[in-house]
Amino acid sequence: MTAEFKKPKPRSTSFRLLIEYDGSRYQGWQRQGAGQSAAGIKTIAGTLDRVLNQSGVKILNLTGSGRTDSGVHALGQVASLHVAQPIKASELYRIFEQGLPHDIAVTGVEPCHLDFNARHDAVSRTYLYQIALRKGAFTKNHTWWPKLPLDLRIIEEAWLLFEGNHSMAAFADIETNEDPHSRIFKCLTKTESNTLQLRVTARFFLRKQVRRMVGAVVQCATARANLEKIRIDIESPSPEATLFWAERAAPAAGLFLESVEYSLKICN
Repeated sequence: MTAEFKKPKPRSTSFRLLIEYDGSRYQGWQRQGAGQSAAGIKTIAGTLDRVLNQSGVKILNLTGSGRTDSGVHALGQVASLHVAQPIKASELYRIFEQGLPHDIAVTGVEPCHLDFNARHDAVSRTYLYQIALRKGAFTKNHTWWPKLPLDLRIIEEAWLLFEGNHSMAAFADIETNEDPHSRIFKCLTKTESNTLQLRVTARFFLRKQVRRMVGAVVQCATARANLEKIRIDIESPSPEATLFWAERAAPAAGLFLESVEYSLKICN
């Protein structure tokens, strides 16, 4: 009796994507449920998903290195993409280039190991926050203008207070049983033209953490708070401190996920 011929299963294919986007029109990175999508809630991952599905590419998994919030931008978001069929990187790039809206761009597509996970394999992430030092006609969606003079020396001193391994309970949204500690490797300040750039690098960030850190240093730089309060709230966080800084968080418009670093070789 002749053995029944079995058609081989399609081989899944994995890619590392490098993505930049203006988050002004989107409710963050994370895909929403069917009901929210039907209601017109747009996300970055949801838009990538839609473009691929319209081109006949079946997604098995799409994971971003960081779940940027509503209105937050990216210069170097990394995503791991696993699809159900063999496809060339050049073809994926063409699909994204032709199908994505003007404010999302996939700038790199590389084959990667099947077990690469853009979120869990990252060893560090760097966020950039831009503060306008004067009103600008073209910067509203990408900077924060506090509308008050800033003491740049105080900003640098306050920003450096966050370096190290600290509890960020007063400066983030912490879920029940979540570890509030975050090891911050580096905090840098730089002034270019009429823009102050604040950069922070860590293994990972808690929800709302960077925006509340920025809000805290601006409060100090405008004499609405002092450095000692930041020190105390890092060392001895309290529910009152969490509420205080939550109400003074910097707006999303100035925040960018700038880059993500990995230690393992992810490309074939």
